[in-house]
Amino acid sequence: MTLRSFQRFHPLQRGFSLIEMLVAMLFIGVLTAGMLRVYSTNLAGVQRVNDMIGSQRRGHWALGSMQDDLASIGYFANVGFNNPAAGNYSVTNGTQEPFMILPDPLVVTVTGPNPASPGALVTGPLVPPIQVPHLDEIQYVSDRSLPIQATLSAITTAGLSLNLISGSTADLQAGDIVAVQDGNFEQFIISVVSGNSVGVDLAATVIAQAVGGVYQVTTPGTKAHLAGVPLSFYRPNIVTRYSVQALAWDPSNSAITVPCLVRQQTTYPVGGTAITWAGVPVEIIAENIDGLRIDLSVDGGTNWLRQDAANWAEIAGRITTALVPMGATGTPLRDASNPLWFRIYPCLIRVDVSSRSATPRAGSSNVAGQADYARRTQTLMVTPRNFGFHL
Repeated sequence: MTLRSFQRFHPLQRGFSLIEMLVAMLFIGVLTAGMLRVYSTNLAGVQRVNDMIGSQRRGHWALGSMQDDLASIGYFANVGFNNPAAGNYSVTNGTQEPFMILPDPLVVTVTGPNPASPGALVTGPLVPPIQVPHLDEIQYVSDRSLPIQATLSAITTAGLSLNLISGSTADLQAGDIVAVQDGNFEQFIISVVSGNSVGVDLAATVIAQAVGGVYQVTTPGTKAHLAGVPLSFYRPNIVTRYSVQALAWDPSNSAITVPCLVRQQTTYPVGGTAITWAGVPVEIIAENIDGLRIDLSVDGGTNWLRQDAANWAEIAGRITTALVPMGATGTPLRDASNPLWFRIYPCLIRVDVSSRSATPRAGSSNVAGQADYARRTQTLMVTPRNFGFHL
């Protein structure tokens, strides 16, 4: 037997035919197309979810910031510094009332992607969504606490020396108030700041306390205070304004403007003249806010007084009528002797905010070939803690 008998013979192997290759490629193409369609659908769904989450987060942040401020409306550290007799609140002849809701006061013009052609930009008035079809404003006056913690070192009629715990005395300015928080409570109007010492305007302080009526105290600087008692600082008569403004907030393209909820603060004008807000610094609270509606109720939300009002005067008239069953007489909002009417009556403030996604997408639009923003609408109810307490 030779080794040849043990050799095994194999038939010739052949490859795939052209037709088989074409059929295989066809099946692969069909499967790939299906997978891409599924991937595209899932990606669009993820983008919509992310847009909705982003919109909700922006609206939640906006309402959270407003809640802190609205809850403190009507806060005045001492009525003696905020008495109408001092001439700081002339609402009879003035136009800047201490509390105002302004329905759609201005047209907000924005530049952004064209919904019909997302690759192009278009400029035009911001049209609030149907869920919150307004761009209202709210303006109110109150005292603002300053972020300074200190204790008293020594005090004279000329001024106070203090031990600084946190903050900086550089944040103080003439006209601010320093209060000694002990049993012999006293407040002083600051005239000058030098290091850890503050000079006081004793004459102005005496006048401010004298017009406080039953709230007036003894002549400042005549009481005894122990060293180490806490001091507090605040800036009186600050007007806060919340509004929606178009700002160049897109770092990739300065031509694009984004509707933002902004806060502005400035001192209340003596005599009640209208504030020119154009020159007041802007603090951005949240971007992509395209709807803001502010309402007020004096009966716990049973009746809302903004409704379709055209201006603040119309809302004021409705408030006056609604307050009659509570014993209000005359026209509280236009009464110079009672400009801080909102401190007397409990009110409920409602804020509706519409927040939108950063980018319009076709998946958020109901119109073929057009893009739209994903939006969320959220509502805040606030009862200011200082409302309902007579000064």
